Amino acid sequence: MPRTLQEQLDQVERDVELYMEFDKAEKTRFNRESYLWTAEDRMEWQETQSANAQRIRELFKERDALRKQLSP
Repeated sequence: MPRTLQEQLDQVERDVELYMEFDKAEKTRFNRESYLWTAEDRMEWQETQSANAQRIRELFKERDALRKQLSP
């Protein structure tokens, strides 16, 4: 069943918030623990951060498109 544009926008905004919270928590963890990590651990963390940043950019684009469709 198709959702309304507002419901889609609400979901995207929740997703943005979750990804931003995850990003903040990961950066805090990095600052706290990274000195214990191996080079491989750091590379894996960087890949995760890169993927997370890409997903946030995609969600921002989706959010902007939905907002444009909703605006009169």
